[in-house]
Amino acid sequence: MSKSQPINSREQPLLRRHHRFSLSDPGFWSACLALTATLLPLVVSAQTVRISYSGTSGQNVPLWVAHEAGLFKKQGLKDELVLISGGSTNMQAMLANEIQFSNTAGSTPIQAALQGTDIIIIASPYNFIPYSFVVRKDIHSAAELKGKTIAITRLGGITEIAARLSFEKLGLGPKDMTFIQAGPDAQRILAVQTGAVAATLVAPPALFKATALGLKVLVNLADVGIKYPVGVISARRSYIVKNRPLVKRFLMGFIEGLHVYVQKKEFSVGVMRKYTRIDDPEVLSQSHDYFAKSTAIVPFTDGAGVKTALAFDKASGKRAEELFDNSIVQELVDEGFVSRISKPSK
Repeated sequence: MSKSQPINSREQPLLRRHHRFSLSDPGFWSACLALTATLLPLVVSAQTVRISYSGTSGQNVPLWVAHEAGLFKKQGLKDELVLISGGSTNMQAMLANEIQFSNTAGSTPIQAALQGTDIIIIASPYNFIPYSFVVRKDIHSAAELKGKTIAITRLGGITEIAARLSFEKLGLGPKDMTFIQAGPDAQRILAVQTGAVAATLVAPPALFKATALGLKVLVNLADVGIKYPVGVISARRSYIVKNRPLVKRFLMGFIEGLHVYVQKKEFSVGVMRKYTRIDDPEVLSQSHDYFAKSTAIVPFTDGAGVKTALAFDKASGKRAEELFDNSIVQELVDEGFVSRISKPSK
């Protein structure tokens, strides 16, 4: 049996110092604090949040940007984005606790709340309707649309609301056209292009792609300037109560994403290309400019827009103020978070 090797003389003081640590030694507590500071982010990063979005229209881009820029991760969150087509399906997933946050049109959480759920809007970065009423090439007037079919994403969703608002501008009645549910933008545009339907509603970037294919715009609701919470973040009240610090950190990541979206066009356009699978640089650039100019980088929900949404459900008995909560965004403003990130990046 060989003799053990002598301990290097340079290691001996270290061993003696370790041996002399005690609970009364200030150095012991300093070491503990240092270790805690090192490990805490690792513990926080284990908190996973699943966030859904309902389509590929331009109002979804800030969420994608925040994810791709690692801004939720920066706040100690492991975020997963999930595409769930159709607003009501998103709300069902939230009520089943399969997702924690959802990025949809405001009509989706508003309808869910009116039906008795505890879902509430906590941020609204886009408070205008960006949709246009587009028709096939052989349609020349509103009168020619009577008795024909219009494609929307889902009944009760933002595209149906945009269609009904367009009807008012065109002098059509709510029963002058037949609604069919036809899914995402690309499918609806194809349906119009092939003549399967007469019209649909699309927002950029799909709007610019549709016009490039020769489809005609009869009504551009963005020009009308109607306030409506088109792009919102919603969550369950019960989840917010139990996880308010986490919700706050989520909104910190999202709000910084809004700033990156507006300030860094090249990065944002690249993200849009990835998620929409549109390769036309002109369409992507136009879409970014279209939305960025009206995106609220401090995403307070506009009560006037919520009132517009409620006008479609006059029997609800709800006040607009019951359907949204600006308190966390306000906290972030009051604490100086928004002002710190508002300085343009170099």
